[in-house]
Amino acid sequence: MEAVAVQAGGQAVGSLITPAVEGGKGIFNCLRRKYAYVKNIRENFAKLVKEEGYLSNEDADVKTKLERNKLTKEKTNRCETWLNEVGNMKLEIEKLKVDYRNTSPYFCGLCPFPSLLKLGKRIVKKTTEVVELRNQRGQITIMHEKPPAPPVPVIEKHARKKSDVPSFDSHVETLAEWLEDENLKRICIWGPPGVGKTKIMGMLHDRVGKSGKFDIIFWVNVTAKGRIRDIQDEIWKRLDMKVDGNYGADQRANMISEELMDKSYVLFLDLDDIVSEIDLREVGIHDEHGKVVFACRYKNNNIFGGTDEEMNVQRLSDKDAESFFWEMVGSDLKSNPDIKPVAKLIIKECGGMPLLIKLIGNRLAKVDDPAIWRDLLSQLRSPTMEPQEPLEEVYKAFKLVYEKLSEEMKPCLLYWAVFPAGYEIFRDHIIDCWRAEQFFSSQKKLPRTRDRGHAILDEFVRKSLLEKGRKWGHFKMYEYFQRVALRIANLEKNLKFFVTEDENIIDKEWERARRVSLIRVRLSTLPKKPQCCGILTLLLQESSLTEFPREFFDYMCDLQVLNLHEIRITSLPSSICSLTNLKGLFINNCSQLIQLPSQIGDLQHLEILDIRQTSLYSLPVEIGELFNLKCLRVSFTEDVGNYNHVEEVKPMIPSKVIVRLSKLEELSIDVSHSSSRYQNAAEIIREISELEELTTLCFFFPEMASFNSFIQNSKSWKGSNTLSAGNSFRSFNIVVGCRRNNPASEFRVFECSAEKHLRFYAGNEFPNAILEVLKQAKALELIGHQTATSLSGFRADNLQGVEACIVEECNQMENIIDRDQTSIEFQDNDSIGVEFERLKSLHICNLPKLKGIWRGSIESKSLCSLTTLSLKGCKNIGVLFSQGMIIRLSQLEKLEVKDCCLLKEIIEDGSTVEPDSFPKLKYLQLHDLPELCSISPISLKWPSLETVLIKPCMKLRNLPHTIKNASKLKTIHCTEEWWNQQDWPNDTNKDDFKNFLSFI
Repeated sequence: MEAVAVQAGGQAVGSLITPAVEGGKGIFNCLRRKYAYVKNIRENFAKLVKEEGYLSNEDADVKTKLERNKLTKEKTNRCETWLNEVGNMKLEIEKLKVDYRNTSPYFCGLCPFPSLLKLGKRIVKKTTEVVELRNQRGQITIMHEKPPAPPVPVIEKHARKKSDVPSFDSHVETLAEWLEDENLKRICIWGPPGVGKTKIMGMLHDRVGKSGKFDIIFWVNVTAKGRIRDIQDEIWKRLDMKVDGNYGADQRANMISEELMDKSYVLFLDLDDIVSEIDLREVGIHDEHGKVVFACRYKNNNIFGGTDEEMNVQRLSDKDAESFFWEMVGSDLKSNPDIKPVAKLIIKECGGMPLLIKLIGNRLAKVDDPAIWRDLLSQLRSPTMEPQEPLEEVYKAFKLVYEKLSEEMKPCLLYWAVFPAGYEIFRDHIIDCWRAEQFFSSQKKLPRTRDRGHAILDEFVRKSLLEKGRKWGHFKMYEYFQRVALRIANLEKNLKFFVTEDENIIDKEWERARRVSLIRVRLSTLPKKPQCCGILTLLLQESSLTEFPREFFDYMCDLQVLNLHEIRITSLPSSICSLTNLKGLFINNCSQLIQLPSQIGDLQHLEILDIRQTSLYSLPVEIGELFNLKCLRVSFTEDVGNYNHVEEVKPMIPSKVIVRLSKLEELSIDVSHSSSRYQNAAEIIREISELEELTTLCFFFPEMASFNSFIQNSKSWKGSNTLSAGNSFRSFNIVVGCRRNNPASEFRVFECSAEKHLRFYAGNEFPNAILEVLKQAKALELIGHQTATSLSGFRADNLQGVEACIVEECNQMENIIDRDQTSIEFQDNDSIGVEFERLKSLHICNLPKLKGIWRGSIESKSLCSLTTLSLKGCKNIGVLFSQGMIIRLSQLEKLEVKDCCLLKEIIEDGSTVEPDSFPKLKYLQLHDLPELCSISPISLKWPSLETVLIKPCMKLRNLPHTIKNASKLKTIHCTEEWWNQQDWPNDTNKDDFKNFLSFI
């Protein structure tokens, strides 16, 4: 029991001692740790600094990685938090370092133990936190891919707001309007290099960009070697899409298409060096998406397929070209008397091309030495000298297109270099020259030659190598291109052009040349007997030549083209018989030429002979010996004197001449209607009727009987050798009936028509022969008809293809078209056709009984192509347009109404008129209409109206109300008295019209 008690007592004592011991150990360890904080403070601080360095390196590495990938990736939110924590940690450590430095002097002396203990604990704790923060680096994602950012809407081209060339501004205005039209998706700007297409497009680009109407705007320059991939790359970059070389073209196209699906955009493409086709669908651009504007050299025929609108940028006007040149050069040089005449010639050489003007202007800027100006002009005109470096790109542009032409087209293009720079050439004449030079060796017939020539000329225009001239049917080459063509031609062995403006010609120059051009040269004489057997073309037109040396042609046996147009010779030398290979002879407009030598009959290979507008008294009988002649053009416009002074009156065309020319395909005989020597017309008509190959005829039939005879008996008119069997000439200009002595029409119908023209004078019925020709005609002139009350007597189907129409001095004419008359006269005919479905120009003059243009119903296709309408001297008409007509005149551009004393209204009062009627009308002239009160019962939009001429129409007082919405109005020509009498509506500001007024 005692033992138990002892044991129990011992356990009790032990239970008291153990906690005490344990407590003592805890106190000891705590004291030891606290002492360690103080004792090891230097080592712990060094460890902190070391760990801080590691953390700083991690921090730097993360930031470097972020910087390197910032274009495609961005830091995660966790990374952002970690970097912020590191930054805060560094600040805390810096504060700890300051405290440590402030305490360190006391380490060897006396320092309160509590302070050292607290500092030591902070150092150890911060070190642990640094290590933990550094270890977190491996557990977080630093970056992820950037989400696609919205692209910048536009990157400006920094084009000028207003250009140096005023015409550019108007082009930009038009293009901007087209872009606002929701229906226009593809817009083409085309023209030759250097004409300003890219500048215009750049101005448009910046204007559209600033408008904010599109989500994104692209600009892509496509080089000559550019492909679909290059266009995709530029679009890809602008859309800020992921670039991955593993994507194929089709995949990229799909991705671009999807990206653009919900965006409004404009894609500008500079394709000036592109000649091959580009399929926009392969790029990823589809019709239902945004809009595409592209600039190219060619009229759009194969770049993108179809376009909705096309703008042909043409050369500058002479005035704009001169202004732009002096702006580039410096206006202070303009007054220099030695420079000014040279500058005029240099500007002409630039041919209105802004790029050339700029390049040459920069070269001559501030240059006041006339010698440098003259030298530059000489270099520009040189046919052999290498082009100056600034102009080399224009040379290369021409050469690039030239080299891609077919072998047939190349000589046709280079042939232009034989003419003076800027020379306009009629379409048929250049084709004649090409044929005579045998460029079309595969084309035996003239009609096919003409068709081929038309196609080639059209191709040259589409490729911006040629442009249409100021005269109808004429073409010309851009001046600098012509110099380039001459340079290329003279590098070819078989071409060798000699083109000069110098009257002093060295014989050796004749001997070397294959083609000689002395057009407009002041020639006092020619070499007596030039040794030039190889010459193929000799052009002497419009020179001052008065006679030929007798033996001049002796050594020109290879000559194929001889042009003597408008020279002053009275005769040709007998040596012309040496021209045994001559195929084209042009002696038209030689007004002093009174005879042809009998040797003319020796030109057995001659195919084309033009002897119009001369003083020949009669066609030589030797003409009948030209058995290979295919084209004869001759005129006798008046009764010239008989140069032989023989009392016997000779016929203009001797018998048996025409009929002997059995290979004739084209015949033009222009005879004065009043000539007393045209008495054998019936015989000539019988001879013409015997020709079987005829496809073109220009002829005057003085009587209806002779015309009927021709239509019934002509082997060529009824033959099957034409393009389609029966009644199908390729072209004709047929005049039937004698014209009275009334003045010539101001309206030039041939400029509006194609190649089939019928003029019918003083008729009293509608003969079947006239109807047969009219059915094919593209132009109709009806003058002095005695019985017609309307054109409906000609039947609608015969008027369906007419493109231009003149109706003059028909005293019984009451309506131009009378559908009521048509329905009565042809009620048994189920298909009477559509009148004037293709009519473009209508001229109505001196019809005293005319009540209206159109009576009765009007077909939807009638008048739908009309662009020009002229009404003059119709004293009885009261209203010009009925309601039915107005809705058909959507293409009308020019309206002239003059000297109609009873006309009260242009648009019939009470008509339902839409505000957008006449959307394309540009020019409106109202002259001598004393009763005119109203143009339109409502104010129209007139979106295209530019010029208005009113003189005088004193009862018309509401013009401001009528045209107040005309946004493009430029000029109102009127008298000041009339203008001051106008009534002004309340919503119209009179001052708004001041800038448009031009008082007459």
